Amino acid sequence: MFRRLLCMLLVCVFALLATLAPITSAQDEVTLGFVYGSFAPQEKWELYFEGFLEAHPEVTINYIPVPLDSWGDYTQKIVTTMLGGEQVDVIWNAIEAVPLMAERGVLLELDSYIESDPDIQEFLDDAHPKLLEGLRWNDQQYLLPFAWNTTLIYYNKSVLENAGLPEPPPDWTWDDFLEYAQTITQDTDEDGINDIWGFHVNSWLWHLGPWAVANGSFFLNEDFSEPWYSRPETIEALQFVRDLIWEHEVAPSGSFNFREAFVAGTLGMMIDSPAGRQRLIPAGMSADDYDVNFFPSKSGEVARGSQWGTDGYGITKDSAHPDLAWEMVKHLVSTEVMSKLLSGEFASASAPARQSLAQDPVLVEASPANYWRFYEVLENGRTVINAPNFAELAEIHDRYMSQVWSNEMSVEEAAANIQADMEAVIADN
Repeated sequence: MFRRLLCMLLVCVFALLATLAPITSAQDEVTLGFVYGSFAPQEKWELYFEGFLEAHPEVTINYIPVPLDSWGDYTQKIVTTMLGGEQVDVIWNAIEAVPLMAERGVLLELDSYIESDPDIQEFLDDAHPKLLEGLRWNDQQYLLPFAWNTTLIYYNKSVLENAGLPEPPPDWTWDDFLEYAQTITQDTDEDGINDIWGFHVNSWLWHLGPWAVANGSFFLNEDFSEPWYSRPETIEALQFVRDLIWEHEVAPSGSFNFREAFVAGTLGMMIDSPAGRQRLIPAGMSADDYDVNFFPSKSGEVARGSQWGTDGYGITKDSAHPDLAWEMVKHLVSTEVMSKLLSGEFASASAPARQSLAQDPVLVEASPANYWRFYEVLENGRTVINAPNFAELAEIHDRYMSQVWSNEMSVEEAAANIQADMEAVIADN
């Protein structure tokens, strides 16, 4: 009798375990939501996760693409996506968004993970300290840097050679720059429209900031509490660049595909970042076809400053699996993943945050001879405007400077309006 009862009990236990086994397995399966910029297709981002998914077979990644028209707009769309109920665990974003996302309580502070995980020390020792600092807010680390960008003057060697110009020296002046642009600019068929342009510049913060830096100024002070548009040095720099379009007629106005023209040899010089390689390589341009130089200065003093920004990966405060998300972030800033930046053929071609990769043969081969100048700019430049009210400040700049670029407003009037409007926004905040 006892044996019969024991057998029946064991049968029941095994039956119960059999029904529980699939549930336990399902619970072990984890989906992590990953937000990324949709400028690159999902399959390129997927290449970053191959090693992570091998180490964590229980993980499925939900790729959440977000359009990136501007960092402020991109950040707002991420917040809207999360408010709509989408589970987001890991975010790719940039320095401009860190204060805003931190203030809104979107991002998790990473300091406790950093302090308790000795494995991350190797990365911290290798990452450029300015990039780490740039992704902190109120003494808290919110993103770990992955890549960074700044801007220099790109020049097409063949265009300069055809114009009888040597490659420009690092200590060139505004007058030298104008002479280069004037010599390059040509109306080859004499129809009154230039067929080859000397230079191109947009009214964007990203394009105009370095000119102010090279003239000993910028658009705001170090902590972004005071606009500097009323400074004579800022106005002088903006005026010089504006006049390249409307006075000297060496730069086109209106819509213009500057990278396409640069590759085609109908544009001699342009402003671009390390990530510019990603557009030039598929177009058939080799690293020997172009090079980069510092921005010119009024005096001829070598302007080793520009403005720079960085991007990185962080964890949301609402993450359902923050510990696993931390493992994902660590993987994304590993040498294995970051080395994919070097060739310019993956989701991003920005410069890697790890200093050990700066002289990697793959990067050197895919880059122009003076690529190291980007790193000098990082040492001496200013960060992009990264304040919680970044989107409002950027909108003010764009609103007025676009009118300058369309020749509807003077530099002095635009600068005065920007100064006043930015002061009001900063006071309100």
